[in-house]
Amino acid sequence: MTKRKAADEVFCRSCGEAIKQASELCPNCGVRNDNYSPASSGGGRSSVHDPAQYETSVSDTWWYGVAAGTGVWVLLVLASALGGDLGAGGGILVLIGWAGLPLSVYFDTQYVRANSEWDPNVAVWVILSAIWFLNIAAGAAYLYRRHQVLGEP
Repeated sequence: MTKRKAADEVFCRSCGEAIKQASELCPNCGVRNDNYSPASSGGGRSSVHDPAQYETSVSDTWWYGVAAGTGVWVLLVLASALGGDLGAGGGILVLIGWAGLPLSVYFDTQYVRANSEWDPNVAVWVILSAIWFLNIAAGAAYLYRRHQVLGEP
């Protein structure tokens, strides 16, 4: 059985599935389409991020939550390294850190996307901020990158 494609389709160079010629990425495997050109797609997403495309009512103070959440995780790691028993307070800090840091990162990426040339990948930053121990490095890297593009914190 041979694969068939329509006149406005091409075969994906990775998985071989028929995809629309105007598609930037293959919906089956995610590989970039060699024939894609933003000008010819008539409204395709360009490679340059335009903050004017995004409107947000999100506050610019969510970075405080990112900094505090990262700080909470640093304190928890240090406390566990020292062998201290934090009891119920430690459990509450873990819950606050695990919920607060990803939420703060999510809302702050909305603000950054609408107010700078940087278009942060929301899913990547939120997932990294939810993974224990990686979230410390992710929080610090996010705040550093945010400082580069916005000049704050």
